[in-house]
Amino acid sequence: MDGPALSGWERRLLEEIESDLRQDTRLDRKLSTMGAKPPNRVLRALHAAGRRISAGVLLTVLVMTSICLGIGMRTPTTAVLVALGVVWVASVAASVAATELLRRRRGAGRAEPAGPAREERRERRPWDRPERRPWDRPEA
Repeated sequence: MDGPALSGWERRLLEEIESDLRQDTRLDRKLSTMGAKPPNRVLRALHAAGRRISAGVLLTVLVMTSICLGIGMRTPTTAVLVALGVVWVASVAASVAATELLRRRRGAGRAEPAGPAREERRERRPWDRPERRPWDRPEA
């Protein structure tokens, strides 16, 4: 513990408080069982999938699945089911491709331009400049 040591009176007071707290069995049980919960593998897998699959892809999958199931239930012939399977796969692949294309474009747009364009941009946005602190200045 940093700082000065406790006085005798403070130590006795602390010991009394600790003994009172030890007598409270309900509090002791809560404190002994409190802690980090074991990791939930299902939630971790869902979070990982959520980072990889965008909401647009998920929405496309759900909508196309419901449309294909609706049509497939009405006319369950082999040709219709094959055609629906092809349409479903194509629509999901198109949504995944569009999402990846948008992610790449968004990532490329975030890159800082180099050279004079970057300096001009700094001129227009003075609040972006780092704050000058006394220890940043070279000594004169």
